[in-house]
Amino acid sequence: MNILLLTTHLNMGGIGIYTVNLARYLNRRGINAGVASGGGDLVRVLDQEGVKHFELDIRTKAEFGIKSFRSVKRIKDIVRKNNFQIIHSQTRVTQVAGRIAGYFCGIPMVTTCHGFFRHRKLSRRLFPCWGNKAIAISRSVQEHLVHDLGVSESDTKVVYNGIELGKYAEYELHKDRSLLKDLELNGEKPVIGTLGRLSPVKGYRFLIKAMEILCSKGTDLRLLMIGDGPEKATLERMVSGAGLDGKVVITPGGKPLAKYFGLMDVFCMPSVHEGLGLSLMEAMASGRACIASNIGGLAELVIDGFDGSLVPAGDPEALAEAIEALVEDPEERFRYGWNARAKAMREFSIEKSVEKTISVYEQVLK
Repeated sequence: MNILLLTTHLNMGGIGIYTVNLARYLNRRGINAGVASGGGDLVRVLDQEGVKHFELDIRTKAEFGIKSFRSVKRIKDIVRKNNFQIIHSQTRVTQVAGRIAGYFCGIPMVTTCHGFFRHRKLSRRLFPCWGNKAIAISRSVQEHLVHDLGVSESDTKVVYNGIELGKYAEYELHKDRSLLKDLELNGEKPVIGTLGRLSPVKGYRFLIKAMEILCSKGTDLRLLMIGDGPEKATLERMVSGAGLDGKVVITPGGKPLAKYFGLMDVFCMPSVHEGLGLSLMEAMASGRACIASNIGGLAELVIDGFDGSLVPAGDPEALAEAIEALVEDPEERFRYGWNARAKAMREFSIEKSVEKTISVYEQVLK
């Protein structure tokens, strides 16, 4: 089986990590998978494992723009020279370009829907381009595909993203003191953590407001935010304006993610929209007590009161209350973390995710 994974770029982030990991594990299964993209930091990961990468000039958000249509010929050439049997597209731009190229090459296309779209957009209705099968990364995304975007339910398949569980296998009860020092965090204070792209959809402004509420009540804790993105400057201004300098650390990271999760007493994911929540899965695999917004795929990952807490999205007061409850109850934190890790070991493996994706390919080829 020969599969071409198609995406706009391979920068750090959910879609880039998904594409690279899928290609790596398909090749380990003996399936010839290549990746075509506009490039990015994660290309080096493909190179390290001998996965073919084909450069495309497709870094654009215009699905019917010049770059999209120029890419069609390049994709056709890649498919024909390498005998690819399926195109697997990850973004709206590559859905359109991949669908056109696949039509001319006479091969099917699979798409993965990684989140929620503006479904009333006319171009999506006239040119849906979901391919022969659409993979939804959660049940809520599948419902979005069917009810909002008009995709037949029989043409969809739910396949949760998988993570490399071995990276988070060590259930660390002791924090890395040297890393705490590097981050200028007081190791004696509880650390609330989060990880992800610093963008409005992640709801980090509500987490900072929750910190302000807790600190005004005299609760002494620290907030560690791992990530970078367009909202960084805004969040830093919020921190200063709330008088939280020294209590909130925003850093792009640089160490293996498991090391950062090991510093956290409580992990928070306060998103306002979320297809699934890869960093929440990683935090659960790391045995962290987790708090997440009661939305989308996040509500599918966490059982409230058993392996985490769910709070209304955009509600800093409810978020502050949930944080305070866990900070003050180490036994509850341990119970949540233990149950979360057990679930992750059972359900979140990348091997299981890849196996289900292969079954989609086999259905399409039949």
